[in-house]
Amino acid sequence: MTLQTNKNDLICYLCGNIYTNPIFLSPCGHSFDRECILQHQTCPIERCNAYVYETSLIPNHTIKSLVDRHYQLTQCIYEIFLLDTSTSMWYSDFYIKYIGKSRFQAAIEFLTKIFEQRWNSTTNQISLVTFDTNPYERFSFEMIREHHIKILQKLQPDGAYTALFDAIKFCLKKFENLNQKINRSTTQCLYILTDGGDNFSASGNQQHYIHYVKEQSQKLNISGHIIQIGDKNLTNTKDVCDKIDYHFHHFNNGNAPEFTKSFLLSPDHYTQTLQQTIDALPMAHTEPIQSNVIGNKIAVYE
Repeated sequence: MTLQTNKNDLICYLCGNIYTNPIFLSPCGHSFDRECILQHQTCPIERCNAYVYETSLIPNHTIKSLVDRHYQLTQCIYEIFLLDTSTSMWYSDFYIKYIGKSRFQAAIEFLTKIFEQRWNSTTNQISLVTFDTNPYERFSFEMIREHHIKILQKLQPDGAYTALFDAIKFCLKKFENLNQKINRSTTQCLYILTDGGDNFSASGNQQHYIHYVKEQSQKLNISGHIIQIGDKNLTNTKDVCDKIDYHFHHFNNGNAPEFTKSFLLSPDHYTQTLQQTIDALPMAHTEPIQSNVIGNKIAVYE
């Protein structure tokens, strides 16, 4: 039966993300991402319970063509938001640094607005990395959902000293690994939210890291941005941006709402919702694929 494409044609039932390796189970015809369904012994669809075997996973070419068509129609944006969680982010910019909104709270409010805008966007694949002395990946490139915002809002600035360049190096490695997996044109952006405090690296020296970050960012065609939160260390942050060719941005408690609004309205941060993507796709089969096992052969009916 051929119907207008719906969201289930693009999104894996188990992980909630766009399919990367869609298959269907030959006993029941239900579709999942291969990596997701292999974590189950039976089909998780209610009242199905068909057994999952390696031999029962059949490539779903119908869904694969829809996903490929989606990527042809839209240029995906892969974004890493790198958030400083060192203890200096606890403080505000008031004369008495314990009074008023902390720099970390301002950062979380900014990122929450960004994530809310990216919600269900099929063009934006988001990764969140936090850092103090070491970087920590909170989630990899995914379509933003409610649980991502919950992860964000549970974070606290309880880290130690800040190793900014080690964290940037970690993110550039993530982009490098991404490029090895995908074979299509994408836009890749790195947004660093920090108050500018930095010991530059846990190992090596500043000049070494500046050269590496600048060279690798250019090689990978990364759009790099440092968003300075608060008024501390402004000169140092501007100097770092100049040396590594990253864009410099700045906001504090006085202009945070205006900065956030400007950022969201920028054409560089366009998002396309799931429904907009679906509306642009061709007609497709939406019912489960019927299959039958005849001897050792699998017959597929569409």
